[in-house]
Amino acid sequence: MPGLTAMRPGVTTIPDVLRAAAAEGVGAYVFHLEDGPISVASAELAERAERAARRLIAQGVEPGDTVGVLGPNRPEWLVAAHAIWMAGATLVPGQIPLRINDPDAFSEQQRRLVEAAGCRLVLADPLLLPFLPDGYGVEWGEGGEASGEEPAGPAAGDVAVIQFTSGSTAMPKGVLIGHDAVVAQLNLLYDHYYYEGVRHSTVSWAPFFHDLGLIASVVLPPFTRSTVELLPTELFARDPASWLRLIEATRGVGTLGPSTAFGSALRAARRRGERPDLSSLDVAHFAAEGVDPDVAMRLGEEGRDFGLRPEALGSTYGLAEAVLGVAYSAKGGGMRVDRISLDGLARAGEAVPSDTGATRAMVSCGRPVMELRIADADGAALPARRVGQILVRGRSLTSGYVGDSVPSPFDAEGWLHTGDMGYLADGELYVAGRAKDMLIVMGQNYYPEDFEWAAGRVEGVRPGRCMAFSRPDGGEGIALLVEPSDPAADSAALAKTVTGAVRAAIGVAPDEVLVARRGALEKTTSGKLRRAAMRQAYASGRIPAATPPSG
Repeated sequence: MPGLTAMRPGVTTIPDVLRAAAAEGVGAYVFHLEDGPISVASAELAERAERAARRLIAQGVEPGDTVGVLGPNRPEWLVAAHAIWMAGATLVPGQIPLRINDPDAFSEQQRRLVEAAGCRLVLADPLLLPFLPDGYGVEWGEGGEASGEEPAGPAAGDVAVIQFTSGSTAMPKGVLIGHDAVVAQLNLLYDHYYYEGVRHSTVSWAPFFHDLGLIASVVLPPFTRSTVELLPTELFARDPASWLRLIEATRGVGTLGPSTAFGSALRAARRRGERPDLSSLDVAHFAAEGVDPDVAMRLGEEGRDFGLRPEALGSTYGLAEAVLGVAYSAKGGGMRVDRISLDGLARAGEAVPSDTGATRAMVSCGRPVMELRIADADGAALPARRVGQILVRGRSLTSGYVGDSVPSPFDAEGWLHTGDMGYLADGELYVAGRAKDMLIVMGQNYYPEDFEWAAGRVEGVRPGRCMAFSRPDGGEGIALLVEPSDPAADSAALAKTVTGAVRAAIGVAPDEVLVARRGALEKTTSGKLRRAAMRQAYASGRIPAATPPSG
């Protein structure tokens, strides 16, 4: 495990990070908006954030208060977040979808999150103010009365962020992240990815309210003396190839994103007849969701046409409770794939290497950068290639959750139980799936990713739009939802083909294959499948089926 690098003595909080970069004249953010780029250097950001912090103080914000930010990735979001930290308050990033299809539901979500976090107020994009509870919303911007009082700033042990996990609406679950934990994670990232003495840029479209966007794009650049080139999330969603074009234009050396996002970007570029030059990338790592092995391997093959070097590929494993990352592939080490027997995985929970029969390709997430244990149900460590729950321990971890009634994620020895299943092989971590999503068929354990992978290989199934879960009636049956590539496809024929393909690939067939209307299967803004929400929708019959062919 890498040791912590003391990059700047005395840097213990996020405001320390920004002020140190401002003093050195390093670090910058470039927002590539539709009406043109806007650049914000660390020094400018520090000045604007301090003025904004004084305005927060004038509005009654005190150290320890919680303040929300609601809006898209814009300079105003950046200033608001750093102002909150400078004022000694805690940031609560508000989640926003790409499209607000149900205004009432969105308003209800904001009300629940504001109440759960105990927000004093919420700094928001003017267009989103109507969705906030009365008396909480304040327009973000440069205007307003400023206090003459010096911002108190936080202490290292103070809470920097309440990070609500994706989709936590009915029962909001806020992860408490301290400034000390954030700085510990920055040091880990610095050790792993930093380019000593070289000014460099990274490229991102991840939303700031997600931990990937918040840490890697909002907090990290001043720490690593780098520039981050920011593509609006909504622009990426509309034109995924714009991500690749921005990498070419800025000669970015690093980028992170879900494997499905990489796949979408490559397909979009090919449809347009484009071949953006990606040869500048030293790091093109998967993050924010489980890795689709087919997409990963296709990216390795097709990426060569775009100048993407195989050694730049890799993957990561992280969670909000760990601030961001727990394991990263080595920079320049390339992507490692482990093919294992599905029978050994289902029967004995062992990752047995195999090239014959029903197998599953597993993409390595690299070596852990903090203490990590693969444990059985009692928390005891398991040997290599035995599948168990992933436990982590270290300085870059949450202190708990919002609310007294939420149980602690830590055991008596200080291990955080992630709820994710995986195994270690040759010192590298492979993630099998979520323990709560595990499917039981005839007494054997399967992961939804197995069914989704097999279905996604069928011609006529929309890539990245397959979702498996146990049937809500309490039995051992499995429901599999897919979206068609062609809206006019014969749904019955596609469902039959998918059923056969899944049976052939993994030896078990789903009880039902529902061909859903395109766009019906929900994902979070960062690209994760919303299995729990879709399982509820399936149970209540609210998933619209694809329109069968006429006649």
